Amino acid sequence: MGECKNLVIMCMDYRFQSVTHLWLKQRGLSEQYDVISAAGSSLNLLDDNEQRTFILNQIDLAINKHGIERIIILHHEDCAALGNISMNTDEQINYHYKKTAQAEKIILTHYPDVKVEKFFVTLKGDFLCLAGKK
Repeated sequence: MGECKNLVIMCMDYRFQSVTHLWLKQRGLSEQYDVISAAGSSLNLLDDNEQRTFILNQIDLAINKHGIERIIILHHEDCAALGNISMNTDEQINYHYKKTAQAEKIILTHYPDVKVEKFFVTLKGDFLCLAGKK
């Protein structure tokens, strides 16, 4: 097993598990990442509640035990954690761009030395980088 310098925060949705792990492997990260998997992914960080505390505790553990240096946030199309919100794909991408940027700020407030990368996964299995998107 290789070093574990990466942490992936992703949704629990079964539709994205295989494609996500394949994508991470293709990026050279096979067996080199911890995973936090919860409905809504990093949306759980946006309210000051038990879910935020849970996610931050998991990040803290990964940093202290494995020396995590990079956190990869993955949000996806058609996320049930949003409820019955009707948005087309472009609207979903813009929504998740804003939410992952908010989550990144919270992470960096607590862990300023980590690098954060943000992606949106389509139902077709495409990974769209959310850095710099507006």
